[in-house]
Amino acid sequence: MKKTFLFLLLFSKEVWALDYSNQGILNDVIGSDSKFFLNLEPKLTHRLIAESQLEDNYKTTSKRDEYEYKEITGKIRFYSNLQLNKNLSINSYVLATRLDNANDVPTGKNRYFENFGAYFQELTLNSNHENYSLVAGKFNLGFGSAWRFDRGLWSYNIASNYRQTEKLGFSGVYRLGDSKKTGQYNFSFSTFTNDRKNLDNSVFVNRESDQKSNGRPGDTRSLSSYNLGLNVNFDFGKQEKLSYNFSYLNLAVNKRASPVETSKIEDQKGFAAGMNYKYPWKENIAFDLLLEYVEMKNIDGNSDLSEKYLTGNLITRFYKNWNVLIGSSKRKQIALNSNGTTQNITEISFGYDFDKTNFFDRLTLQAGLKLGYNNNEIIPQTQNSLGALLRYYKYF
Repeated sequence: MKKTFLFLLLFSKEVWALDYSNQGILNDVIGSDSKFFLNLEPKLTHRLIAESQLEDNYKTTSKRDEYEYKEITGKIRFYSNLQLNKNLSINSYVLATRLDNANDVPTGKNRYFENFGAYFQELTLNSNHENYSLVAGKFNLGFGSAWRFDRGLWSYNIASNYRQTEKLGFSGVYRLGDSKKTGQYNFSFSTFTNDRKNLDNSVFVNRESDQKSNGRPGDTRSLSSYNLGLNVNFDFGKQEKLSYNFSYLNLAVNKRASPVETSKIEDQKGFAAGMNYKYPWKENIAFDLLLEYVEMKNIDGNSDLSEKYLTGNLITRFYKNWNVLIGSSKRKQIALNSNGTTQNITEISFGYDFDKTNFFDRLTLQAGLKLGYNNNEIIPQTQNSLGALLRYYKYF
């Protein structure tokens, strides 16, 4: 893996003119204008996004003091595109981040850049054409979009629970229409299995996760899981844009490896519907609204568990560089014959985008307040946090 990192850092050229979605390789393909694929030339390009976030969990109603602590975290996202010819390309996405989240238990002690490791989250061979694209390899699904990391500090945290990453398989996208006329319609289909054996190793520190003997939905080792999607994009001109996304997900369960009681095992299913509207109200004021609803059934393959999610946030941009985000996200888990749980996060944050220089293509600073609520204990728990985020973008 270290040799691969070295190869990706060598041989770079000018970045290609793709409007990146920051939602993964598959969504970059879905969101592109069909005419873009007529003008590709052989080249190798990279995109680096590095960030550091400070969070002060300063107040909680929990009787356990370990929920009050300060933390500094970091993430590095490194994307590469090797354009082999007009149609073929190899894409990769390496993520460096804290890797012990699956077993993360608050202790009340301050934490700074703990357990920082890196791994391939995506590695694909793409065949792109004017009206369709084919993707093979390891990729993230386009199931929902409220989990995208570039909207505030915390507004995407709850939605990250249903984000589908690290799938091995095949995807296809078929494009119809024109976004500037009647709309561009992107139909996608993916068939896959979870990658928990082939390309899931990390460097620097080991990844901590559930035992691989305990099968998760999608762990069938065959292409029996699938995802259907429809993305509709409208470009009304003058920076006014509207998009819709609809998606259906079926994660097959390996009954022999599932820890769930046999009589309750069912494939995990999900449905997502969302919209994103960008409206330039006045010369120096623009709005960016995102709404998304997701319903998941048979959580972890257990027919007794289901979840519902609702995310909404509004970004107001003014005088080019400044922005304010107000948002809320909610997760409700329903358990048959027992009490369910509810989790809610409300965020208000302020940000500034620095003008492009020779050292960065984009540099953003965001600071804000989070109000958290969780009733998974006997007594509902609230947690208030202050945070600041610095994010660096460089294309080369």
